[in-house]
Amino acid sequence: MSKANKSVNNKAPIRKIKQEKPRDNKPLIMAGSGFCGALFALLCYGTFTLYQDAYNNNQQLDLLNRQAQELAASLNEESEMNQKLNAELESKNESLEHLNQRLDDMETVLGLQTDGENPYTLEQRIDSAAIDSAVRATLFRLIPNGMPTPEHIQLTSGFGTRVHPITKKRRSHNGLDFAAKIGTPIYAPADAVIEQARSSNSGYGNHLQLNHAMGFISTYSHLSKFNVKRGQFVRKGDLIGWTGNTGLSTGPHLHYEIRFLGRPLNPKAFVKWTPENFDSLFAKEKSVQWASLLNMINGMVGMQVQLTHDDSTKGLTTAQVTHKTSEQDDNKSQTK
Repeated sequence: MSKANKSVNNKAPIRKIKQEKPRDNKPLIMAGSGFCGALFALLCYGTFTLYQDAYNNNQQLDLLNRQAQELAASLNEESEMNQKLNAELESKNESLEHLNQRLDDMETVLGLQTDGENPYTLEQRIDSAAIDSAVRATLFRLIPNGMPTPEHIQLTSGFGTRVHPITKKRRSHNGLDFAAKIGTPIYAPADAVIEQARSSNSGYGNHLQLNHAMGFISTYSHLSKFNVKRGQFVRKGDLIGWTGNTGLSTGPHLHYEIRFLGRPLNPKAFVKWTPENFDSLFAKEKSVQWASLLNMINGMVGMQVQLTHDDSTKGLTTAQVTHKTSEQDDNKSQTK
């Protein structure tokens, strides 16, 4: 072989390098984007969940705080209520002690207090004292007392002999005259039935007569008009009429009389008679047998108290109870 051929044969063959096509990364990018999106969504969901849990926890905490405040307020109210109840209980105990002391004083005055410990219960002692207080209340309900009008009126003429301001003759003045403007209301000084409601332009003018219990009568003259009629029953404090200037009168006034069994009494003692000066009427007015009257009313009140508490009289009529009480009194008398 020739040298030229050898040199040609010794040369390495030349390879043709193929140019590779660029790789497609879109799927990888899309996969990465999807993963990041999912991760972001997961983070957002976790953040929202944490926020929602925190919000719910705050709501529960607020609710617990409100419940705690309400419970504290309720406890404060109960504490205040307990303090109020304790104060009322102390006040009741003090009132009870005061009542016991008053009962002791009353029993001493009435001669009911015994040496040593009182054997009667508080209810029995109250019933005994109630008879005395009920007698007084009954007297003030049945017998005229106090002013016949609540308004301030001036006494212009008293009870007794005087010179009549119109006739100029000396004669008995059987009542009290009070100067009062026309239309001043007049109220019944005790329970009564209207005996007279007479209209007139002379003498006593428009005139009212009230018949009370126990023989007492009260009259009202020179009225402007009436609020009652004959035969009507009225209670103490009921409006019966208004003052005026009718009849033989020198000016607007009320002529007020009180009579017992038809005999005129000085109304002044009755006008001033109040629970505070209970004994004053008995000392000033001697024409009434007060001891007998009080004894009768005391018996009436005692029977009422007995009817209230005596079970043995339940179902009986008043007549039967009266008969039963009379028999008991007779038995007591025979025992003595």
